[in-house]
Amino acid sequence: MRWKWILGIAAAVVVAIFMAFYIIASTYDYNKFKPQITGLAKEYTGRELTLAGDIKLGIGLYPTLKVEDVAFQNAPWGSRPEMAKIGRLEVQVEVIPLISGDIKVKRLTLLKPEFLIEKDKSGKTNLEFDVPVQKESEPEREKGEEAVPALFAFKEISIKNGRVELRDHQSGKTEVLQLDGFDLKAPEFGEKADLEVEVIYNDIPVRASGQLGPLAGLLNPAEAWPIDLNVKAIGSSVSVTGKIQDPFGAKGIDLKLSAEGKDLGSFQRITGEPLPVQGPFKVSGHLLATDLNSIELKDFAIHLGDSRLNGSVAVNLAAKKPEIRANLTSQTLDLRPVLAQEEKKTKGAKRKPAKAKKKPEKVFPDEPLELDGLHAVNASIDVQIAQLLLQKIALDDLKATINLKEGHLIVKPIQAKMGGGKLKSSLDVLAKGKQAIIRIDVGIDKLDLGDMLKKLQITGALDGVLDVDIGLKGRGHSVASLMAGLNGDVVAILGEGRMPVAYLNIIGADLGSSFTKLVNPFGEKVKRAKFNCAVCDFNIKTGIANSDVIMVDDPRKTLLSFGQINLKTEGLDFRIETKPKEGIGTEKTGKFGLSLSEITKPFKLGGTLAKPSLDIDVTRTAKTVGTVLLGPAGIGYLMLSRSSGDETPCVAALKVAGKGTPEAKAKSGKGKEQKGTAEKKKEGLGSKFKGIFGGKK
Repeated sequence: MRWKWILGIAAAVVVAIFMAFYIIASTYDYNKFKPQITGLAKEYTGRELTLAGDIKLGIGLYPTLKVEDVAFQNAPWGSRPEMAKIGRLEVQVEVIPLISGDIKVKRLTLLKPEFLIEKDKSGKTNLEFDVPVQKESEPEREKGEEAVPALFAFKEISIKNGRVELRDHQSGKTEVLQLDGFDLKAPEFGEKADLEVEVIYNDIPVRASGQLGPLAGLLNPAEAWPIDLNVKAIGSSVSVTGKIQDPFGAKGIDLKLSAEGKDLGSFQRITGEPLPVQGPFKVSGHLLATDLNSIELKDFAIHLGDSRLNGSVAVNLAAKKPEIRANLTSQTLDLRPVLAQEEKKTKGAKRKPAKAKKKPEKVFPDEPLELDGLHAVNASIDVQIAQLLLQKIALDDLKATINLKEGHLIVKPIQAKMGGGKLKSSLDVLAKGKQAIIRIDVGIDKLDLGDMLKKLQITGALDGVLDVDIGLKGRGHSVASLMAGLNGDVVAILGEGRMPVAYLNIIGADLGSSFTKLVNPFGEKVKRAKFNCAVCDFNIKTGIANSDVIMVDDPRKTLLSFGQINLKTEGLDFRIETKPKEGIGTEKTGKFGLSLSEITKPFKLGGTLAKPSLDIDVTRTAKTVGTVLLGPAGIGYLMLSRSSGDETPCVAALKVAGKGTPEAKAKSGKGKEQKGTAEKKKEGLGSKFKGIFGGKK
């Protein structure tokens, strides 16, 4: 029975040792460690750590030191004194060092902590600590040697029932996160740690898991800190892999990012607003940053629905003015959902006011132009898009170079293919004081509207081959002042095709049924009307837009007009006529129930762009009837005669617009004439129009 005595004696020794440890440990004044703990915190972070409560010991399998009412100082510029306030802090310590009066922490637990992470107006965060700089004379540590005292050498960190507040003083926004759980575990302090986090944001659970670098690396910017995380929320996942040289200082960032999910629309739960793009998405990129002032996103790829966007973006915030460099490419970029969403917001905004707004007296707003954005940054952006889809425009092989420097925006050249034709354009905007100096040039050659609209899945709309030549320049502090001083030319030519009858009522419902009869005198009940050509020509000088010809010609009639728009007052002054080609009083014409007076009425379009008015031009009616019906030659003859060899209205209108005949245009492959020819166009069909309307030739 000797073995029983031996076991009994051994158990008594263990109990005695435990009792002795308990008596020594429980009577030990651990508050004397406060200066050591707070001093080390100050040395390694530059901030004050306050331990308001007494340090007490909890005896168990692993002794635990506990202290309540702990606070950690915020940055000097912070919005409150404390960056962190902790209800209770617990540190699990190793037994043997504790007996000898030393504290070696194994596990750190924070209960009911409140963290404040904020960014000032310059972009600096309160996570940037004044960490000590290693002196050159200081000997290098051996591999595995601890960079911080054993007191801070945690192997595990646990946070329960926490709260994280994020304040951005640049945007004025504040976000709050509920931190349900945070567990960080490492075999040893100097080794990588496994992370598990559970957060609730706007009632949305967010879970993160992965592996982080050694905890010692957080306070040692001399060594890169690796990171490998995966975050999951609302059916989507985000992964981050790479390294950060200085996590607290946000310096030396080298991370690969990727995100994907089944439906981008589900992010409405986070943003609070519906997103314009729905469906599956996938995003990836390589983030590089020496610090928060120099950021580059390389080789990014964005897949949203049918759209694809690739490229790189670099931002330099350290320059006197922020600089942006970007190179963007895309196989397909469909902006229709985005534009439709913006249009929906705009329409919704108009319906919200309780009191109906009075219809504006003018079309061109007089509010000052917002030019501050042109001075905010300098930028250089190259864009190449294989297919760009807008609501009513489809572009292929789009190439554009965008340069913005010191308030001067130049987008040149803008080149693309449109419906088998070509687009070449440029934009030049200079913000000078409160004024903008603008120049716009647009050239569209042989655009097949029907072909382009098919790509947008728009059927039953306008088709025909379109040529456009626009060159405009002006300056002003508002849209109204820009238009008042505008100079340039606008020429548009639409070849044979079809258009919805509704398009013919180009003036709008304010003119009642008069204009409908004018453009469609035969009253045909068809949805799409065939036309031979349409020509429009404006010469603009100091805000006065004179038109030598506006004409729409179809197989049965010709609509003819000339006049001017005063862009300063928005006043309209046009003469308009509609002439049938079947002849007056014929059996065929009679089928439509038209009287001679209805066919030959000349009209006057007056009023303003906001409130147009259409009336019969009484003073010119008699002369016009006589000229049109009895004149053996001139425009009246062209409009009423279809005999072979006669010059058609289309050909005559092209001459007035300075575009030559269709035959010459086809041979040259261009829609422009040489200089000198355009100058002579004023003496062409325009003078004949004036003769028809009773003016001098």
